[in-house]
Amino acid sequence: MKKYIIFWSITILSIIIAIGFYLWLMTSNNIKPPTILPNIPKSATWIGGADEGFWFDIVEINKEEKVYRFKIYNDYKGDLVLDADFKKDSACNKEYYLDKRILEKIIFFNFDKIGLTDNCELNMIQPGYNGTFLKAEGQ
Repeated sequence: MKKYIIFWSITILSIIIAIGFYLWLMTSNNIKPPTILPNIPKSATWIGGADEGFWFDIVEINKEEKVYRFKIYNDYKGDLVLDADFKKDSACNKEYYLDKRILEKIIFFNFDKIGLTDNCELNMIQPGYNGTFLKAEGQ
């Protein structure tokens, strides 16, 4: 009986420690961007987490149309993943900066959409200009 209690106590403690470490790792602000590769513009900003990230370069902002043009590069080879225009989803009531500060609001990239804080998204305006994503999609 004593071995049973010790076994389960250690197991539960190990699980709690593992979950705590995982949560700390995911929320830690100590994640440093990878080295910027030669084919990625120096003006690009890395946005990512412990598992992956992308380099975002704002090429142009059309303030009248409220459209951002991004060139997005993967962080391990530096390949251009996507060069496309993005516009805020019409269901989003939040106003965002029409300048480089929009990069501070990005929380994820899902190829045809960029997730922003406050449950808003920037949706890709079809067709895009270039990138490995578009080639894979046949555009």
